[in-house]
Amino acid sequence: MRIFNTALLLLTILMGVMAVLPLFGMDLVLMGEGKLRSAQINEANLHLNMVRSAAFASFASFSVNYLRRRRPLSSVAPLLYFCVYALFFAPAYVFMYSEFQLADVAFLLIVCVITVVLYRENQKEAKTIFVEEW
Repeated sequence: MRIFNTALLLLTILMGVMAVLPLFGMDLVLMGEGKLRSAQINEANLHLNMVRSAAFASFASFSVNYLRRRRPLSSVAPLLYFCVYALFFAPAYVFMYSEFQLADVAFLLIVCVITVVLYRENQKEAKTIFVEEW
């Protein structure tokens, strides 16, 4: 079990690093060459990279929670984590690699509304998940 936890910890660190590296102008792609290179982010792939970073950060968060033996209390927790990280990475990517446009503001508003709805659903599910256990 120690080997698994060590491997998961290393994978968690790797995912966390891969999530934030593009914010510093670098990118780590393991497929192909597997080298650290400069990030090639432009208008065409801005949102793709934002989703990639939000996904890696979500995976890393759930891995940390697993290592701490904390399980999600609802089925909407992964979606909530992803939306929270999207709310962080979207403005950061736009600030770093583009300019704010109306579509970006609309995206942030929609994700913000979805985050509030998911948060309320998460709270409601967390209260009812163990009701039948007692």
